[in-house]
Amino acid sequence: MTKKASAAQDIEQVRTLILGKENRLITETIRKEARNTVSNVLTEALHDRQNKDGSVDKVIQPLVEDAVKHSVSHNRERLVSSLYPLVGSLVRKSVTAFLADFMEKTNQLIENSLTIKGVKWRIKAWQCGVSFAQYAASQTFVYRVEHILLIHRETGLLLNAVALDNSGKSDPDLISSMLTAINDFVGDSFLANEDGLKEQLQSVSTDNFSLLIKPGPCALVVAAVTGNAPQQVSDQLQLTLEEIHRLYLDALNNFDGDDQGFENSDNLLRDCLLSEQKASETSEKKATWPAWILLVLALSFIGFQAVTWLNNQQLAAKIRQLDQQAGIVIKQLKVVADNQVYLEVLRDPDAIAVSDWFKKNNLSLTGLKASERRYYSLDPDILYVRARQILKPYPDINIRWQNQLLSLSGTLALTKKEKLLNALSIAGFTEGINLNTQQLKLAATITPDTGNEIKRQVFNTLVGRISSMQVDFAVASEEVSQQMQFSLLRLYQDISRLTILAQELKLSFALVIIGCSDNSGNKATNRRLSLKRAENVAQALTQLGLNKHSMFVTGIGEVDIAQVSKSARKVMFNLLVTREP
Repeated sequence: MTKKASAAQDIEQVRTLILGKENRLITETIRKEARNTVSNVLTEALHDRQNKDGSVDKVIQPLVEDAVKHSVSHNRERLVSSLYPLVGSLVRKSVTAFLADFMEKTNQLIENSLTIKGVKWRIKAWQCGVSFAQYAASQTFVYRVEHILLIHRETGLLLNAVALDNSGKSDPDLISSMLTAINDFVGDSFLANEDGLKEQLQSVSTDNFSLLIKPGPCALVVAAVTGNAPQQVSDQLQLTLEEIHRLYLDALNNFDGDDQGFENSDNLLRDCLLSEQKASETSEKKATWPAWILLVLALSFIGFQAVTWLNNQQLAAKIRQLDQQAGIVIKQLKVVADNQVYLEVLRDPDAIAVSDWFKKNNLSLTGLKASERRYYSLDPDILYVRARQILKPYPDINIRWQNQLLSLSGTLALTKKEKLLNALSIAGFTEGINLNTQQLKLAATITPDTGNEIKRQVFNTLVGRISSMQVDFAVASEEVSQQMQFSLLRLYQDISRLTILAQELKLSFALVIIGCSDNSGNKATNRRLSLKRAENVAQALTQLGLNKHSMFVTGIGEVDIAQVSKSARKVMFNLLVTREP
């Protein structure tokens, strides 16, 4: 052992004498010739290394980018002058490429939007809660890598991230933090493998994408993939991870939270943004004509319905002009088509017939279904027509219709006069409102005694008619309906005539209004209800012009008589007549 150690020391001393201490002589000699030596083999060495693993481009490219950036910042004018001849050509080519890409995308959008497949995709995207573009991408590509994340393994901090486009809404920092937390949970919660290493996540799947995780000694590479990723993606992630460890091993080992040293790793990460588009079927593109046919049919149907609706609206507008005719009220109108019109009207007997009005306005409807209900109108034109029919048997009476006032003049016997006035009253004419009979004289053949006797007979007839008049109410109702208004109008006209006769016969009278109720409900409620009915009738007569001081209102409550107890919801009238002193 001693001889071997001595020999080694002798050799070391000889090497020191020849090469110098710490190889100084040989090192200085090599350093002097290093430039010539390296320059002779530099090009070949770069070429061989590039052919071997392609790492020269990945190392030199960031350096070139930084150099160009520095040159642009400090020599802008010189670069502009040099590049000016090329700008026009570059812009034209760029615009041409942009327009071509735009037209291609527009064509795809139209194809996907105006086909049955496009409609199905939109429905599916809505059901899945994703945008149409995302769903279309999932259906267009077999798989597509959307994001690549480079994460420091020890700290879990994001070192760099690249995306297929910049429109995504994902937060790389948040994803890296969550992955690190989940990965630590899995490693701490499950048993170590045979090598004593903690378990590591290899993938995370969701409804829309999958996360493929490639762990390394110092860093993780994570890929967000839509679709079914093949083994090619996993292999590319592994190669990229190895290349990053080879180029950035020192930076990974000495990482202190500053990720600026990994900005140049974009090109390595972008190598992992792989995708594979589904094979397009020519027959499927050619099969868009059924969708176009359906679209044309749908538009034709919509247009036909729009034209039909417009025609129906115009026809309905013409028919509604019937409502402006005197004595006609349209209650319901429904136009389905030209031959299907449903019309329900209220018509005065003296108004124009509906069929005649349609003929007069050149409206020929074969499918008109009209129903009429009779009612008596107080329209001035109808009143005038009604008055002319009533006055036909009286040729000696002169008629003047002006400002909605019917003026009568001439000579007439008392009985005929009372008969005429009674008919006009029933028709809707009231003395002092729309009727003037001051110029209507009595025949001279009647003596005063005979005239008073006839007047008394007429007076008694009016008293009997007023006392027999009743107004019926609905169950538990106290309101005066429109139909009741016509009855009260006739009552007011009779009282107006009775007032004139009472003055001539020197008589006085008072109107008693009696409200009644049936026997349903309690007696106190029925009494209040009967009184309220009588008061409402008295108020309606007051609005017509009757003096409220000539009326007495009372409510007798329920009429507890078996024969009429269920139908005693009425207001009755009675007259108290006295002779003036």
